Amino acid sequence: AHQLSDGIVTLSDGVNQYVAGVYQVNNGVQQMKVAVTPLASGAQQLAAGSSQLAAGIQQYTGGVGQLASGLGLLQANSGQLSGGAGQLASGLNTLSGNSAALRSGAGQLAAGNTELNNRVMGLIPQLQGQMTASSQEISANANELANALRPLSQSSQQLDQLFRALSAINTALDGVKQAAATPATATTRSANAGTDNSQLKAAATALSGVKAQNPSDQAKIDAVVSAAAAAPSGQSSTTTTNQSNNSELVSRISAVQDQISHLQSTVRQAQSQSGQATVNVAQAAQKLQNSLQALQTNTGNALNSASGQLTSATQQLANGANQLNAGVNQYTNGVDTAAAGANTLNAGIGQYTAGVAQAGAGANQLVANSPALISGAGQLASALAQLNAQVPSLISGINQLAAGTQQLADNSPALVSGITQLNQGAGQLASQLGKGAKAINNIKPTGKTAKMFAEPTTVKHKNYSYVPNYGHALAPYVLSVALYVGILVFNFIYPIRRVAEKGHSAVAWWASKVLVGAVAVTLMAVIEDAIMLACGLTTDHIPSLFATSICFGLASMAIVMFLSMTFDNPGRFVAMVLLMLQLGGSGGTFPMEVTMKFYNVIHWYLPMTYSILGLRQSISSGIGAHYALFCNLVLLGIAVVFNLLLLAGMLGIHHHFFNINPKLEKNQEFLDEMENDGGIQSKKD
Repeated sequence: AHQLSDGIVTLSDGVNQYVAGVYQVNNGVQQMKVAVTPLASGAQQLAAGSSQLAAGIQQYTGGVGQLASGLGLLQANSGQLSGGAGQLASGLNTLSGNSAALRSGAGQLAAGNTELNNRVMGLIPQLQGQMTASSQEISANANELANALRPLSQSSQQLDQLFRALSAINTALDGVKQAAATPATATTRSANAGTDNSQLKAAATALSGVKAQNPSDQAKIDAVVSAAAAAPSGQSSTTTTNQSNNSELVSRISAVQDQISHLQSTVRQAQSQSGQATVNVAQAAQKLQNSLQALQTNTGNALNSASGQLTSATQQLANGANQLNAGVNQYTNGVDTAAAGANTLNAGIGQYTAGVAQAGAGANQLVANSPALISGAGQLASALAQLNAQVPSLISGINQLAAGTQQLADNSPALVSGITQLNQGAGQLASQLGKGAKAINNIKPTGKTAKMFAEPTTVKHKNYSYVPNYGHALAPYVLSVALYVGILVFNFIYPIRRVAEKGHSAVAWWASKVLVGAVAVTLMAVIEDAIMLACGLTTDHIPSLFATSICFGLASMAIVMFLSMTFDNPGRFVAMVLLMLQLGGSGGTFPMEVTMKFYNVIHWYLPMTYSILGLRQSISSGIGAHYALFCNLVLLGIAVVFNLLLLAGMLGIHHHFFNINPKLEKNQEFLDEMENDGGIQSKKD
């Protein structure tokens, strides 16, 4: 026992270490479980990435080949690059040498631009002065033109005066012609002739002052004047007549009149043309004057605008020259810098050429190692695919391992407690065995001592319930069945659907039926229990016997009355079916453990189940008074529920919402008392 106690102490220490290790292992496994959760998706991504890597390596090796080829071309072209760099350096040095001349030319350009600007600024005022003088001269010439055209406008009036003078001459010639043609005394002809000659001369005088613009017209006027002036005087012949001279005179006068008429038409036509021409010339002169004035104004404005633009342009030219000068300086500085850089570039070309050669050698090595790289990438992709396929199994195993370690960790406190108790018990055993050994050595064994070791315990028997015979065991079942059958018989005989009094409400009708049913079933339960007691039924709790019987009777009466009232005979049939179900499923004849599964399913939904349990507690005890109270409350609850359903059904019947019995569809009136079969009163009664 001492060795066992010492071993248990060692075991306790080891268990403590084991528990600490279990906690550590559990913590690690739980962490691994959490950490391994993303492994599945990561493995899939890794497998997909390896495939992409393999494809990328294929592209990479192809690119390496192209790189090697390109580096070969670079090596081949290194000589050309070196020569080009030398030419570039030489050209930049040449540019750098010419930078001084370029700077000088830019300076001269700036100076020449400044001189040009000054000359332009000086010429602009002179040009403006010359334009002003020209404008004044144009205005003066326009005025002279207008003055010169004024006499032209008076030619129409002069022609009109000429036409009138010709008319007067023609009239005078008519008189002379008439006088010459008419025979008369010499004195009279002389007087008339003197008068006519004076008129002709007056007309000739008038015509002599007229000047025609057309030479032919002027010749005609001059001919008329000459003819009129050649007319004979009236005082040269006063005593004789000369017929031949008169005829000649008449013919001459007619010829003169013809010329005068022709001259008149010519004068009238000239007057008309002269008036229109005068108007046209005046309008043209006015338009010319307006155009000259507009030209003067526009020319002045254009000159002013051009002067401003020229001034702005010369200023921009000056600014551009300055910028060009600054740009030339920057350019020459850049050329100098580029020349220095070209020299540096020329020096670095050699290093670049050597680097290209090294890169070419490295690229050749890459090309040589490409097959091995492609093979390794394929192996990596295959291995990662296998790893991805095994990851679910790994995660499942880790989850199982985590669950197992968690159980170990959860049970470790109980293990430690048990080991502690075992250690304490082993110590007590070792110490008490030592004391017992000493006590036993001091005991003198007898027959009683041997019997004590042979029979250390005694059995005590106690009955929680006593049933003297099979009849007492079967009594709860028989009482329940008999009471239910009595309720069925009552609802078959009693006219449950008859209205007690006409004109009352459905609630009053329901209350009367419930009251009758409750009184009837209470009397049934009391009489049945009293008869059973009188016949020798031994009961531990008589009040509980009556209470359970009454509660079961009320519940069963509510169920059967609801079915009979609402569904009439089909409802009574359902109530009988319910009795059959309760005979097998209530557990009154055989324990439920040996009954088929269907009855075990409906067992706790049958009212007779609770009445049998309550009556067993009342007759033989053993179940508990609280359980009998629970059964009675369940039965009362069933009674309340089905009484409310009965009220709902009777409300529907009373208001003719439904009527299932076909016989009652034909006759809703009360029959005679001899023929009453439980019919329902209609509203018209």
